[in-house]
Order: sequence, then structure tokens, then C-alpha cells
Amino acid sequence: MARAPGNERGLRLSPRQRTIAGWVAAIALIIGVAVAFRVLGGNADGITVGPSATASDSGADPRVIAFGTALGADDAVGAETTNRFTAGDTFAYSVDGPSPLPVAVYVEVRRTGGGPAETVQAATEQRVPQERAPAIAFVVPAVDLIDKFGAGEYLMLLYLDADEAPYAEGAFELVVPPSPSGDS
Repeated sequence: MARAPGNERGLRLSPRQRTIAGWVAAIALIIGVAVAFRVLGGNADGITVGPSATASDSGADPRVIAFGTALGADDAVGAETTNRFTAGDTFAYSVDGPSPLPVAVYVEVRRTGGGPAETVQAATEQRVPQERAPAIAFVVPAVDLIDKFGAGEYLMLLYLDADEAPYAEGAFELVVPPSPSGDS
């Protein structure tokens, strides 16, 4: 049998009471999400979300990465130091290593200018430095980095252990010269 309108059993709220109840429910939902985010971490794997530390953040004095276009006889960046590279350059970098030298290191690269500030290479993959070097040193064609990261200003962080503070850091710039115009 059908009921006549107005005979419903239940909670009757005025428009003002419904508005207040709606706000209370929204605030409770926001608090619940904030608590879950804090407890669970925020990126679904339990690891706290946030920027990775730099050596300067941890209070330690990081070593300085030297950049240049070639490695010298001692497998460190030689006399031709620069921190600005174009497609035709060789991109070389080195830093005095600990003794004994690590078998592998982790390298993180962050864009700091000339595009969105972001990590363009995470410190997740081991890199093997030049063999028999008294320094941790690498050489790569600059065009490879320009193709991978794009033109811009970057901060490089070098880690001996991916879970610790950076061992060294240094800034460099990748430049794409303007293309020559076809006007004569």
C-alpha cells in the first residue's frame, strides 16, 4: 500500500540544517583524506612524498663536481673547464672520489631553469665511472644530454648510495644555439 506524501519516517532537516550538515560532512571527508595521506605516505608505496635532500640540506659540505670538455691525464676534468655545453661539445665531469673508489654511483639531474623545475634523471640506476680513475669521472656527448633533457639549467647530484645524502653536486647548462635564418 502506498503512503501518503508527508508521512515518511526519517530525519527532517530544514534548508539551514542541510547546509550545515553538508559542510560538516565535507570537513570530515577532508580530515579523513589528510589522515590517510599522512599515515599511508601519499604515493601509494608508503614512502613519504617530498624533494630528495641535497648535501647542503643535510648540513654536510658536498664536494663540487667539475665540468669540462675533456678529462685530463689523471682522468679528472682538465684545464678546459666550463659548465655550458652545446650539441658539438663533449660533456665531461669529475669529482674527487673517496678511497677506495666506488664501483658504481648514482646520478640525479634536476632542471632548475629554462623549463619546468623537475627531476629529469632520478638517482635509481647505477652508473659505472671511468676505469682506473683517481676521481669519479664520466664523459658523454653533450648532444645526448640535450636530446634527453632539452636546453636549460641543471643541478647534478652524485650519490655513493642512493639512500644517503649526495656526495657531490654541481650546476651546468645545456644550450641549443638559435638556428641560422634563411634570409640573405
